[in-house]
Amino acid sequence: MEKTAIKAVIYARQSRTIDGSESIQNQIETCRLAAERMGVDVVSVLAEPPSTSGYQNRGRTRAKFKELLKGFENGDWQMVMAYKTDRLSRGGGPGWAPLLEAIEKANLDLDRSVATPSGFISEFEIGIRATMDREESKKHSERMGDNAARSAKQGLPHKGGRRVFGYKEDRITIEPSEAAVLREMAKMVFKGQSFKHIAWHLNEQGFRTTTGKLWYPITVRNMLRKPRFKGVRIYKGIEYKAIWEPIFDADTWERLQALLDIRAEAKAGVPKPRKYLLTGVLFCGACGMPLNGMTKRDNPQRPIRRTYQCRVQGDAVKKHGCGGVTRNADALEHWVRESIFFHLKSSAVLELLGVDEKDSGIIKGLLEDRRKQQERLNQFVDDYAVGLLTRPQLERAKSAANEELERIGRLLTRYASSNAVLSMLPVGKTVEEAWAEESDDWKRALAESLIERIVITKGITKPYYYIDGVAARFDPWV
Repeated sequence: MEKTAIKAVIYARQSRTIDGSESIQNQIETCRLAAERMGVDVVSVLAEPPSTSGYQNRGRTRAKFKELLKGFENGDWQMVMAYKTDRLSRGGGPGWAPLLEAIEKANLDLDRSVATPSGFISEFEIGIRATMDREESKKHSERMGDNAARSAKQGLPHKGGRRVFGYKEDRITIEPSEAAVLREMAKMVFKGQSFKHIAWHLNEQGFRTTTGKLWYPITVRNMLRKPRFKGVRIYKGIEYKAIWEPIFDADTWERLQALLDIRAEAKAGVPKPRKYLLTGVLFCGACGMPLNGMTKRDNPQRPIRRTYQCRVQGDAVKKHGCGGVTRNADALEHWVRESIFFHLKSSAVLELLGVDEKDSGIIKGLLEDRRKQQERLNQFVDDYAVGLLTRPQLERAKSAANEELERIGRLLTRYASSNAVLSMLPVGKTVEEAWAEESDDWKRALAESLIERIVITKGITKPYYYIDGVAARFDPWV
C-alpha cells in the first residue's frame, strides 16, 4: 500500500522592509527544495507582509501566523516548514505555545510537525531554540538601541525609510524648492488659513509629497509639526542639535507651534466649519446664547437674505435661544469690518500688540509650564490611588493646579494671538486691500484675534476686544 505524503505548509516572514529584497522568495524556494528532498507535499504557502515582527507581542498578532494555527486545527496540513525557527517566532516559549497547542489538538507528533531545510525539529530542540532566538532578539534590540542613541547624540539623521520633505536624499542637504513650500505653508498658517485651504493651494500649484501623493489637511498639519525642521534630532523625548540646517528659525518655529497648539485645543469644540464670518463671536444680549448664521427669503420676489439669529431649537428640553434678536448679516459684517480697520490704524493699539524678541521664549516657557502642571495633575491622582493623599487633599491640589492651568492658558492665548495679529498684517498692502483679496479663513482669524465677543441686543450692539486681558470698546464712528 502506497504511503500518503505528509501535507506541509511553508511559512515565511521578513522582519524589515528593504527595497529590492528577495528574502521572502528565497525562503520559500529553499523550503520547496527541502520539502521535495524530504518527500513531503507542499499544499500552501503563508508569507507575512514585510516588516512583520516575530518578537513584539510574542509574535502572536501576525495575520498569517493565525492562518497557520487555523490550518492545523482544520487538518489542512500536518507539518510546517520555515527557513529558520526564528521565522516562526522570536517570542520564546510563550511565543511558540499557540503553535504547539494547535499541533497537539490536531493529534500530531510534535517531533514530526515542525521542520527547517535541515530536517525535522523535535519538541526538545524547539524549546532550546526558542530561548536562544528570544535572547538573540533582545541582544539585537539592545545593539540597535545603542546605535540609535549614539546616532541621535551626534545629530545624525534616521537611516532608511523614504526621503524627508524639504531635504535631499542624504537627509542633510536642504532642497530649496521644498523648503520654500514649507515656509509658505507656515506663512499661510500665520494668516489664519485652514489646513484644508493650504492643502488645496499646494495641490493647485502642482506640489506633491515625497511619495508623489496629493496634500490633505492632516498631511499639512503633521508636516508642520516635524521637529527636524527646526534643526533638532529627537530620541526618546530628548532633543539633540542636528547636523543639518533648520528650515525654520527658532522664533518662527516656536510661534508656529504655539498657533498649532491653540488650533488643536479649539478644534474639539468646533463640530463643523463655519460658513459665516462672525459665527462664534456673536451672542444674544437677552439670553446669552450664540447667534446662528441663516438664510431667509421673506418674499419670493426678493433675493435671499443672510442673517444672524438667536434661533429657538425644536426640543424644549434642551437649552435653546430666545429667538428675540435678528441682524442682517451683510450690514453687521460691514460694521465689524470697519471697526477692525479703525482699530488697526490706531498706533496705540499696534504698540500694545507689539511683539518683542523675548515673546518666542515666553511662549516656549508657557508651553513647558503647562506640560509640567498636567504632569502634576496626573501625579496627584497616582498619589491618591496609593494612599499618599486623602480625598480632600486631592481636591485641593487639583483645584490649585487647574487654576494655574487656566492662568497659563490665558497668557498663552494672549501672546500667541498677539503674534498672530502681527503675522497676519499685510506687507506692502493696506488692511483694506488685504481684506478684499484674502480668504474668509484669513478674515475670520483676524477678527477672532481681536474680538472676544460681540453682544447683540435689540437696537444696541456692544463689541469688545481684549488687549493684555483688559476689555475695551472700539467705536468706528468716533
